[in-house]
Amino acid sequence: MKYRHRLRLLSLLLLCACGLWLWHSYTSAPDYRSDGLLRVCIDAGHGGSDPGATDLDGSRWESEDNLSLALAVENYLRTDYPDIEVLLTRREDTALTLQQRCKAANDFRADLFVSLHRNSAESDAAGVEIWIPSGKPAPDKILAETILQNLRTVGLSDDRGVRSGTAKNPNTNYYVLGNTDMPSCLVELGFISSPEDNRLLDTHHDAYARAIADGIASILLNEE
Repeated sequence: MKYRHRLRLLSLLLLCACGLWLWHSYTSAPDYRSDGLLRVCIDAGHGGSDPGATDLDGSRWESEDNLSLALAVENYLRTDYPDIEVLLTRREDTALTLQQRCKAANDFRADLFVSLHRNSAESDAAGVEIWIPSGKPAPDKILAETILQNLRTVGLSDDRGVRSGTAKNPNTNYYVLGNTDMPSCLVELGFISSPEDNRLLDTHHDAYARAIADGIASILLNEE
């Protein structure tokens, strides 16, 4: 009887242990670094049937600026940081849903997600701002601040800082920031409605791209 009692107790303990292990497996965050690779997803906002914002005379499209910058950032990352794998959500002037962009980053198991955009306003607003998810999660904030600091060294018409949430509500999120599984930020690289910001982007295009690439690399390589 004592043997049977001990056997039942041992079986119960094993079942509890297995249950706890399974619970931990389903509730723990995925280990993106389990294969030793470093990955970043660069998202060129808008595209295709969605050109985004335009300049004052309608001859310049945000989608084209975003893609040109994304390709340049990718080039600097691949050239200067070969240990970092890069995924672009789009490489051409094609339309993607917000859900497709997030799925691409999550399926790629990216360590970081950076979405590139241009701002727009009916006023004379100008400058660069970077958005992170509401609640100001530390990894996302560090990513945004690192990129912004690099952009400052190139030169900005105005430094609008790191902001959380959305322009309408600090307690909500831009879709691509709220639905990606990794630290993320959305870079508004100047106002397309500002002639000065457009001049700065054209003049410092490669320098801005390198600044963003170096910021991404510094985060990934320091966290490795």
